[in-house]
Amino acid sequence: MEGMGSGFDITTSTTKKGIDVIYPASMVGIWKCRRMVTSVEGDTGQAELAWRNLGGNGSIQSIESFVTRFILPPLELNVQTGYTFDEADYPGVVLDRGYDIDSRNQNQCKAAWDIDAPDVLVYEKDGGTVEVAVVQRKIELPSENGFGFNELYRITSSAGGIFGENKVQRAVRVQRRYRRALDENGNRIVEGLEIMKTYRVLDGIAGVEMPTSTTKSQIKFIRN
Repeated sequence: MEGMGSGFDITTSTTKKGIDVIYPASMVGIWKCRRMVTSVEGDTGQAELAWRNLGGNGSIQSIESFVTRFILPPLELNVQTGYTFDEADYPGVVLDRGYDIDSRNQNQCKAAWDIDAPDVLVYEKDGGTVEVAVVQRKIELPSENGFGFNELYRITSSAGGIFGENKVQRAVRVQRRYRRALDENGNRIVEGLEIMKTYRVLDGIAGVEMPTSTTKSQIKFIRN
């Protein structure tokens, strides 16, 4: 596709029903999260809009601090992903995506998310509604070397990020990789790097080989 490279049809999905990203079982419960954007390349307007649509609050240059939580998923999810019970008597956990985005926005989003259908998140922001749907996903299961994921999102909103009569679809890819560590006091922490890319979308096809922007962030979880 001229000017876009190869494309992905974001009106369809290649994800498996009911499968979400698995985090280590030891992360169950409430954590403090610190997020900081470290660089933005390319179209800064598209980068900031994507950052806000995926939960960013305030200025993209600010350091975010909020609480989030990880919850036990249905047992079938862990069986299908092949995650083993190597850390506790319960399986791995998943991020409560609705709680996470609502907490990032001071509990003003009225987020709707179902653990049994984790690929779709709907929430209110700035007077409108935004839908984030995962249409492609790769998971790196927890191990001694770390864990993470690569997800492609279809974001449906207005041109300004608010749901209106003129709905548009955007494509955003988020890649995260985490590692477990200890801080200077011996407390367990989880550190992560995030790369977020935006793409042009033409008639539902995203030019996934040629991003319009690339945003890098640092993430740190501290047990609350």
